[in-house]
Amino acid sequence: MLSAHNIVAGYVDEIDILQNVSVDVQEQQITSVIGPNGSGKSTLMRVICGFLTPKSGQVLWDDTDLTGRQSHTMAGLGICYLPQERTVYPHLTVEQNIYLGGWTFRRDKARIRHELLRVYDLFPMMQERRKSKAGNLSGGMQKILEVARGMMIKPEILICDEPTVGLAPIIAKEVYDTIERLKADGLTILLVDQNVREAIRIGDQIYILEVGQNKVNGTRAEFEANQHDMIKDWLQI
Repeated sequence: MLSAHNIVAGYVDEIDILQNVSVDVQEQQITSVIGPNGSGKSTLMRVICGFLTPKSGQVLWDDTDLTGRQSHTMAGLGICYLPQERTVYPHLTVEQNIYLGGWTFRRDKARIRHELLRVYDLFPMMQERRKSKAGNLSGGMQKILEVARGMMIKPEILICDEPTVGLAPIIAKEVYDTIERLKADGLTILLVDQNVREAIRIGDQIYILEVGQNKVNGTRAEFEANQHDMIKDWLQI
């Protein structure tokens, strides 16, 4: 479905953050990319989503070459990207934030209304809070609002970069529960995370990056037995 092959990329000519990194995302599965800080996880997401053009390598969406494609065109292909940074508009209501997810078809009022109702069916807690200011929501609810807004385009794949960073564990659980529910509904998900245990728990396929390179990849079952040793290795204890 989505694949990145032999990606070499960096932010300056002299330094390659990614060195021949490859990831294959399978349809209707959660693919987790994990690794310590500085391993190149977020850089890989920027390459896939068109924010950074690789020096070499290829990004494919089915048979379409996305390499170097402008990021603003991704939504039209059914690709929804949720960056690590908080992106809700705090002074707008929940409903106004969700409405902005349909910006590419904003003049089609009937479609906007149809998609809004569909999103409320998926996220009834957002409908309950639709008149509330987004800035008054908890950190976890704001992240779920971002997901709900992304669902306005009926994406085929959701790409999440560190969706629970800075959240307390009990609040982060709400976000992971949402990701699992969307996968159960048939959505394909690419998840980048530092929370090793949760990324492995919900992932179908797991990739480990280390210093900008593929270290190992495999299924959830192959990884679950080795979590403790991996964490010790990363923390160097």
